[in-house]
Amino acid sequence: MNPDLAPRTAPELSIVVPAFNEQEGICAFLEQLAGVLRSCCTACEILVIDDGSRDATWMQLRSAQVQIPNLHGVRFTRNFGKEAAILAGLRQARGKAVIVMDADGQHPPSLLPQMLALWRSGEAQIVAAQKIDRNTDSLPARLNAYCFNGLMHMLTGLELSGASDFRLLDRRVVDALLAFPEKVRFFRGMTVWTGFVTRQIGFEVAPRIAGNSQWSTAQLTRLAITAITSFSAKPLGMIFRLGLLGMLAALLLLLQALYSWITGVAVSGWTSLTVVVLLFGSATLLSLGVLGAYLAQIFDEIKRRPEFLIQETLEKPAEN
Repeated sequence: MNPDLAPRTAPELSIVVPAFNEQEGICAFLEQLAGVLRSCCTACEILVIDDGSRDATWMQLRSAQVQIPNLHGVRFTRNFGKEAAILAGLRQARGKAVIVMDADGQHPPSLLPQMLALWRSGEAQIVAAQKIDRNTDSLPARLNAYCFNGLMHMLTGLELSGASDFRLLDRRVVDALLAFPEKVRFFRGMTVWTGFVTRQIGFEVAPRIAGNSQWSTAQLTRLAITAITSFSAKPLGMIFRLGLLGMLAALLLLLQALYSWITGVAVSGWTSLTVVVLLFGSATLLSLGVLGAYLAQIFDEIKRRPEFLIQETLEKPAEN
């Protein structure tokens, strides 16, 4: 717990909202969220984690607190990434249940009553909202998501097609996630890994309230590398099998060379030899890259640096 934050009475529900450069739509989203919460859960808190926004997101939060007194905020010193923002929100959340959702409006607040009903009935400790379709996403975004989910399923065994960070977690699940010692995290996969009773609810992705997505192909690639190296050693096994294949190919070329030498046949096939050299030279570099990704993961872990740094917090003003 951050000592800068004053203790709060534990509510029934905490809403964790990571936000990065959402000045244009954050107030409209919070008003919509607060309106839904008034009808389904009065004992709640809203925690917005400003992930080092370079626009006026933090100032908008200050303004919104006048109309939404149960709004709290944490502002990072810089952009540490969505995973760090989610972790910060989970650490500050006091609710018996915690819902994580995006600030752009694509995770519809209207789904909250259904999620709470499943949790309150005891049917689920995790309620995961699944995307029914991606019609609001651009073609490159859909392609990126398809490749990401396919790689995750192939290399880690986690089925994340249609999955999102929009999910409700029971307090037991939150405490379990916070007990994990690793620094490098992949929230979506970690909640699946815990194995707590999970129910899924489908939702159609709504258009963004304002602005454009902050996710790029490069960011999604980095997330995929982090997720895969965090959850699976299969890429290392693939390198081993590639090495065996290379040894087999080298043995066959050796046998061919010996046969040509014994029979006195001139050695031919410079083109094929060049192809083989280029193929396995590239494979070697790729293998070094995979090993480097795992070493970078280990390096980040052993440095033991904090996952994020907080610049300031937004708390409810003291009553006179």
